[in-house]
Amino acid sequence: MSQQDFNNALHIGGSIETALNGRYRLEPFEIIKEAFSLTFKHFWSFLPAALCLFAVQVGILVLMLTLLLGDPSHLFEGLVGQREMTTDMVSSVWLSNFTSEVLIAPLYAGASLMGLAHAIGFRSKPRHLVKGLAFALPVTVVICLSATLQSVASMIFPLLSLYVAMAFSMAPLLICEKRLTPLKAMAVSFRAVNKKVLALATIYAVVGVLFLISFVTAGFALVWALPFLFNVKGVIYREMFGVGVEVTVSQNNDNNATPETSHSSGNDTFDA
Repeated sequence: MSQQDFNNALHIGGSIETALNGRYRLEPFEIIKEAFSLTFKHFWSFLPAALCLFAVQVGILVLMLTLLLGDPSHLFEGLVGQREMTTDMVSSVWLSNFTSEVLIAPLYAGASLMGLAHAIGFRSKPRHLVKGLAFALPVTVVICLSATLQSVASMIFPLLSLYVAMAFSMAPLLICEKRLTPLKAMAVSFRAVNKKVLALATIYAVVGVLFLISFVTAGFALVWALPFLFNVKGVIYREMFGVGVEVTVSQNNDNNATPETSHSSGNDTFDA
């Protein structure tokens, strides 16, 4: 049976132009509601990837603390007042956290792509976490620069570091989906975020509350908070910058058309 394929490019959501002009809709309640729905729908398929990402980051963090302090338990004793909290401990924590964030950057990008896939109606699989490895170098550069700027901002005013993190939050996805360079992605993310900074701050405040609950529950709530975070980022990115999707429709001789969806690696189509 012969088969004929028809390719059509669809665009979902906003665009870089509308994002930079602030002409995009971002309703915190609707974003949070949709992200909750996506987290429920894709929970079991996303959970292994989220836990893997968390485990790798914690592993790197513990390894670095061991190398710098000799025994990570010294830090815990310092936090609970059983030991003096020295400047070396504080510096070790900062360096360990910075190193873990930079080294997991490709996996972070992969998880972000999974959240974006959910936001445009696709399913993901745990193995998709490694798709960020294709953008390892530029994403790592962005995370490194962002983390550095956050550290500088925290020395000026602690809450300022949260703003910096939010301002550059879309940069990894802009690299992976729009193929922007690191500096261009950071600039576009910064400008677009500032057009709706209050709405985004509200959304990320809810995410922050979930992570605080995770600490209160000894990390148990992270099984929900981590997938939710990446689904939130996916929905926000879709609304701000939009996603190009290539749809292939296969038609058989009996005139019964069957839609098939594929991902293109071109600049205007989604690849996840």
